[in-house]
Amino acid sequence: MTAEAAESGRSYNALWWAKVQSAGPLQVSPDTPAVAGLTRAAEPDGESVWMLPTLPDGAGHSVLEELGTPPVAVEQPNETARVLAICVTCCWPDRSGPAWPGVVGTLAQVKAVYAGLRGRSEQSSDLTLIIGSLRRLNATSWLIWNEKASEVRLGPRVITWGPSQLTGLRELCRILPDPPTAVLTPRDHLDPEPDPLPSEGASPTSSAAAEGDV
Repeated sequence: MTAEAAESGRSYNALWWAKVQSAGPLQVSPDTPAVAGLTRAAEPDGESVWMLPTLPDGAGHSVLEELGTPPVAVEQPNETARVLAICVTCCWPDRSGPAWPGVVGTLAQVKAVYAGLRGRSEQSSDLTLIIGSLRRLNATSWLIWNEKASEVRLGPRVITWGPSQLTGLRELCRILPDPPTAVLTPRDHLDPEPDPLPSEGASPTSSAAAEGDV
């Protein structure tokens, strides 16, 4: 490798590291070249991959902060961490394997486990706390929260969980209440077909006349 090629490679890596540290995990095309020190994880549909810093197992807070990957959203950390743990329970059913990519969970599941964790029935005030936490976790890429569908997935940051974190999470999931079965929103309910447009031969006058005949 020539000195020019080596310098170009360093510049390329530095550029991507700057992007990740400023914007968090990046969703890119699968044909994006690899970057030294960044982990790649494919979306389930294979149409994109996430890139984020590779972390040593058991990395402390100072390392996480330096790499721009704080352990959890800092606003209301206890409540937010509680909701993250519940989502892990709902979205990671096969705990013999890795957490990523997991499965899609629902808001109804999260609410049920949250209430069970509290040892009481669901309350209307729970929803405000849960939605706030889901939004914070989505903004920091710990979760992927689809508010329109009321569905949630584990976010790309979970890719960085090492063996020690996963062991602790498996134990946590074991003691949390089991979520009910997920009832997912059909895709066609989320993306309605647009209203049909007039054909090329139709004039505004004929269209208006047709509307008047209804």
